[in-house]
Amino acid sequence: MLDKKLLLKTVQIQVPLVPKPFTAIADMLHTVEGEVLEALSSLKEEGILRSIAGIFNAKKLGYQSNLVAFEVAQHNIERAVSVINPLPGVSHNYLREGDYNIWFTLALPQEENFTDYVASLAQKAGATGFNIFTATTMVKLSARFDDDVFHDTQFNIKNLSENIVIDTTVKHAISVLQHDLPLVPEPFAAIVTQKKIPINVDDVLSIGQSLLSAGVMRSYRAVVRHHAVGYVANAMTVWKDNGNSEYILQEFSKESAISHLYVRQAFPHPWEYPIFAMVHAKSQEELTAIIHRLHSIAGAEYRSYRSLKEFKKERVKYFF
Repeated sequence: MLDKKLLLKTVQIQVPLVPKPFTAIADMLHTVEGEVLEALSSLKEEGILRSIAGIFNAKKLGYQSNLVAFEVAQHNIERAVSVINPLPGVSHNYLREGDYNIWFTLALPQEENFTDYVASLAQKAGATGFNIFTATTMVKLSARFDDDVFHDTQFNIKNLSENIVIDTTVKHAISVLQHDLPLVPEPFAAIVTQKKIPINVDDVLSIGQSLLSAGVMRSYRAVVRHHAVGYVANAMTVWKDNGNSEYILQEFSKESAISHLYVRQAFPHPWEYPIFAMVHAKSQEELTAIIHRLHSIAGAEYRSYRSLKEFKKERVKYFF
């Protein structure tokens, strides 16, 4: 009988870029395709499986992608969400406790003036203040969850300044790869047919492999709803650099409770906390204990922005 926990762990690591990926997964797990499809459908119905698609490096696709923070009065929060959420470049939008209380990621074409765009957006949203945080160093990204174990990645500093040229054929492949993979025997062919994308499946898959190798596509895998598997508390913590940032990053990278670990530079306003660490836990009490432990490790001043509500979480659609 298929072990759902093992399946969930497997698809969060990688879904194979082959014409019949669910057959390949079934072979890995010593079962049959039908059982894999049935189990994944069940996980989706239960609200555990969010999507299966490519996760892309926006900057390598020619986009600017930054974290944005707004300071919004309580009575204006609904207005702000109505302005921010419809934007196709917004993938995540959260209400958090703290001086800045609305945090979202925003991708824009390179020709846009990012600061001017955000300033205008802040005015429309009724924000009384804003700041922008661009990633200069990515240390850790993309945690994997199941209902027993929080799987993390290894310490791996990467420079995020690279960019490449994407031609029309590659854009068509990306169009396929960023759609949620349907739970059918030949899902890539189904997307090409249903969405009428002018590319054949072999090209999609070969380009997909090239995008992975080049780091343009960071991974092709499943994403789960962490609340659905017990991780109900999280906070974005930000830390000062007291001249020991390399040590902090090295030690934080070992922490399984940290899913995302970046160094970010703020603009247009000053900011004293360049290290950003996203922390997850199964209760608010556990979250508090983890943050206190991180503080004892870092020995640095920090701020904690606990998540209060998820307004939006989906992958950015590029070249639409």
